[in-house]
Amino acid sequence: MKIFKENLTSKILQQKSSSIINKYKKKIDILEIGCGDGNITSFAINNRKIDHNFYLSDISISAVNAAKKKIRYKKCEFKTGKWLNPWKDKKFDIIISDVSSINDFIANKSPWYKGVICNSGTDGLRNIEKIISNIDINLKKNGKFILPMISLSDEKKLIKLLKKNFLNVSFTKKIIWPIPSFFHKDKAKYIKLKKDSKINFQEKFGIFLAYTYSATCYGTK
Repeated sequence: MKIFKENLTSKILQQKSSSIINKYKKKIDILEIGCGDGNITSFAINNRKIDHNFYLSDISISAVNAAKKKIRYKKCEFKTGKWLNPWKDKKFDIIISDVSSINDFIANKSPWYKGVICNSGTDGLRNIEKIISNIDINLKKNGKFILPMISLSDEKKLIKLLKKNFLNVSFTKKIIWPIPSFFHKDKAKYIKLKKDSKINFQEKFGIFLAYTYSATCYGTK
C-alpha cells in the first residue's frame, strides 16, 4: 500500500507545528493523526527544545510501521486507527491533523491517492468534520489544533466550521502551486465543482493553480 510521504502540505504543517511546539517552556503531549510516514513529527522532534511526548496514528498499518522506522525517539507512541479513535482515554496539548481532506473525485483521479484511502466526500471535509465533532474528548482545555487548509476542498465551509467550534482561529500565508496535468482531462467537472463551492482554483495561461496553508485553532466552544 502507498504511504504518504513529505509533500507541500506536510512541509507547511512541519514549520507551523514546530514553531508552536517550541513556544512551550515545559514538557507537553503532542498527537499527530494521519501521520503517514511520520515526517511532521520527525521534523518536530529533530527541531525540539524540550523532550516532549509524541504520539502518532494512521488508518494504515503500513504508514505506522514506516513512521516507526523513521522516528528513533524514546518518548513516542504509535497506534493504528481512524480519526481520533485510537486515543479515547488520552488528552493532548497539541493535536496535528494531516488526514485526507480534498474532494473525493479529485483524489481518485490524481496520482496522489493511488493505493491510499481518501473517502473525504464531495466537499473534502468528511474526515475533518468527524475529528472536530469529537475533539473535546482529546484536546486539553487550552490545547491547540493544527490542520491544513487546501483549496481542493470546500474551504469556506471549513473556515465556518472552525470558527463555530473554536474561539480563536489563525491562518498562515497561502502557498500557490500548479495542479498536475491530470486536472485537464476533467476540466468541465472541476469547473462545476468550483461553481458549487466544493473546490477552488485559478486558471492562468492554461495552468491550473491551487493553494495550501494551515490553520491553528484553540479555545473550544
